[in-house]
Amino acid sequence: MNFLFVCTHPIQNLIPLFVELNKKTNLNFKVLYWEKISKEYFDPLFNQKINFNIETFKGYKFEYFYENKNNTEKVTKTFNQILVSLKLIKYIFKSKTDVVLVYGYYLPHIILLLFAKILGKKTIIRSVSYNLGNRNFFKRLVRKLFYNIANLLIDEFWSVGKLNTDFYLDFGVNEKNIRTIPSSQITKNFVFKDDLDFEETKKKFINTFHQINKKKIILYPGKFLKKKRPMFLIECFANAKLSDEWILVLVGGGGFYHQQVIDYLKKNNPNNIFYLGFKDLKEILVLYDLSEIIVLPSDFGETNGNVLHESSQFNCTCITSNRVGAYPEVLNFKRGLVFDAQKKNDFINKIELLTNDINLRNQLKQNNLKFSEKIKPSYAANKIYDILSNYEL
Repeated sequence: MNFLFVCTHPIQNLIPLFVELNKKTNLNFKVLYWEKISKEYFDPLFNQKINFNIETFKGYKFEYFYENKNNTEKVTKTFNQILVSLKLIKYIFKSKTDVVLVYGYYLPHIILLLFAKILGKKTIIRSVSYNLGNRNFFKRLVRKLFYNIANLLIDEFWSVGKLNTDFYLDFGVNEKNIRTIPSSQITKNFVFKDDLDFEETKKKFINTFHQINKKKIILYPGKFLKKKRPMFLIECFANAKLSDEWILVLVGGGGFYHQQVIDYLKKNNPNNIFYLGFKDLKEILVLYDLSEIIVLPSDFGETNGNVLHESSQFNCTCITSNRVGAYPEVLNFKRGLVFDAQKKNDFINKIELLTNDINLRNQLKQNNLKFSEKIKPSYAANKIYDILSNYEL
């Protein structure tokens, strides 16, 4: 079977999944990127050049339309989407693909699916989308028309969880055509050569950031965007009644609130809040291992909340708002606590509860570790392979 996975550009948490799918016998798996992004590139949301320090193009087959791009800013611009649409049409007519999966409801992907259907190919979408948020009547109408029409071109819809499934159902998808495949994540074994490599990286990190050593860490890993509410987090942490052993560590940055966060830290000089800047994946995994609690206090507009899944392989738990896509999985698997995004006091209370109750914290950590088995790349690859093997083509 020839299975084509179409994606705008390399997405870090998908790479280990691609490597696992490439190992499957009787499956000719290939990824098609719109753009091959350089290992170090400018990210407009971080507002700086970044390098996640992983092998992005190793261990699987791939093709691309444009290469050596060092900026993701123009990937989904209108003119680029027109060019990509034309290239995708040409590609699908020439390829021997049996099954086409597109990652996201981009216009070029919908156009590709149209021609794939005409050619009699199996069509699948994997889109981490949700129907959350406050929208006016016109926006709701446009969304309903677009998604309902686009979904007519798709045979199967691969969901990452409950809210993603609800999104598909809201836009006319028959439940029997939805498959739940949890979002696979970057693993420690994929990023590091071995345990020694991990421990050496950890030791070097602690020596560099000695001020966080031997502290109980609440970690926020992400951009400082409006929807992610870093200042809301800082204010809640500052108002929570915590012992001196607890600190808040922020990594990532960039975005609307970047300067506001920096100004706050300079002005108030808190001894329990630290911003460590952008960190690559090796450093982030080390931070997960050092942390007790991962926090994601996002408002509407947040997607899956991959950091909640990514960190579950380590001995930590989490607190998230009820506007993060993965929050039902946090509740259902008892992996952490969920607060009402509209209630600051609820967030403060959850922080105080989890920092003070070590028995609760330890139980949630154990549940988190169990859940991490369900989001390993090998788990998702096996599930995908089983689904594909049952297709009658």
